Amino acid sequence: MANRGIKIRNARPGEAAEMAHVDRLSWPPELASTEEQFRARIAAYAEGQWVAEDNGRIVAVSSAQRISEKVLHNGHIDHNRLTDFGRFTRSHDPQGEVYQLIGIGVLPEYRWMQLGRLMIDHQVEFARGLAGIRRIVGFTRPVRYYRYSEMPIEEYVRRRTATGRLLDPVLSFHLDSGARLVSIHPNFRPEDHKACGYAVLIEYPVPRR
Repeated sequence: MANRGIKIRNARPGEAAEMAHVDRLSWPPELASTEEQFRARIAAYAEGQWVAEDNGRIVAVSSAQRISEKVLHNGHIDHNRLTDFGRFTRSHDPQGEVYQLIGIGVLPEYRWMQLGRLMIDHQVEFARGLAGIRRIVGFTRPVRYYRYSEMPIEEYVRRRTATGRLLDPVLSFHLDSGARLVSIHPNFRPEDHKACGYAVLIEYPVPRR
């Protein structure tokens, strides 16, 4: 897949440091994935780790893993439990029927190219082609909730602007990409201060075969 010279491919083990660099420029310091985490993800499930490359330079990254459906219904859900602290070593299930999108990072100077949308589209289409996948999900950030924290989170995630778009840009991004809102999860990442620790479970459709 290409977009204006951009090539999307699977990440290689030796690229963990470059992937972490992209993530550091994409996320708050307390949420960015580390070189060690990317290296562990590639070792655990290389097929779900993707990069966008421009003339040999990694400009965007995306991670995913497979998990069992029962994990989503087994007590409190949080980021560290679902992802083995961002490593996937013990959380990835090769036979898992749920494809979990973890995160996307894009270098600031490449965001005008809508690489975030390109990476999501690629991950979703890849997952739809996998045998045994019944759901494609992600736990995303209601990134502007800190500005509206006096509003109940249930109201915030569905509040729309005068133009009809969701108030939250990250939730709007996923819905524009074809996802739907499923559920709200408190204390998913307590260190995510802008989201006040919340995450929203979103789901992309998987066509019946």
